[in-house]
Amino acid sequence: MSNKISRRTFLKCTGASAAALGTAALLGGCQSSSNASVEVKVGDKVSNWNNLGVQLTSVFTLTSAPDVPGHEYVAVLVTAVNRSSSVTFNIGAPNIAEINAAYPLNTDAAKAANTAPYFHALSASTTDFAVVCDGADVESGAYISLYDSTTETFTDAPSLPPQRSGYIELVCMVPTGWQQITVTYTPTFVTNKTLTFSLSASDVAKA
Repeated sequence: MSNKISRRTFLKCTGASAAALGTAALLGGCQSSSNASVEVKVGDKVSNWNNLGVQLTSVFTLTSAPDVPGHEYVAVLVTAVNRSSSVTFNIGAPNIAEINAAYPLNTDAAKAANTAPYFHALSASTTDFAVVCDGADVESGAYISLYDSTTETFTDAPSLPPQRSGYIELVCMVPTGWQQITVTYTPTFVTNKTLTFSLSASDVAKA
């Protein structure tokens, strides 16, 4: 979530640097696959899966409480690289700019008022990710945090352009005391294939 799940927090929790995102060697030397289904765990790197390179970089809880008692927000950070020379990868909410405008999170008062509706709007707009927590479907939303190597800045975006890199920022609302989360990503740029991200409560780093 823009300004709530801040990029500083993500980078601090992962130990990643903006410079690393811009290097041509990002996610190089790791497994490549074109299989219909690939499982990725925290720390795993897949250098090229149908022209998408990913690393499940970090998982952590957020301090703000959801509007559902007994639940918490868990944020998942996936480093992503589009290795295609011509195809843009649409990932997550296609209307992230409109969601940011409708539910600003730039002040403490705005965060208190808008965090829950922001999350629900993000979730309603995200159709390519499905999250199961301890056997039950849970609400989740995602978008791209696009990296500009020239300015070393990030911009919320609905897609990952050719030869660009950034983060997939996924947020899910799960019951407190959860043990296992499985995220299934079904891309729009290739048919009948999925990436599965598997994580457990022991993988979480507190933000």
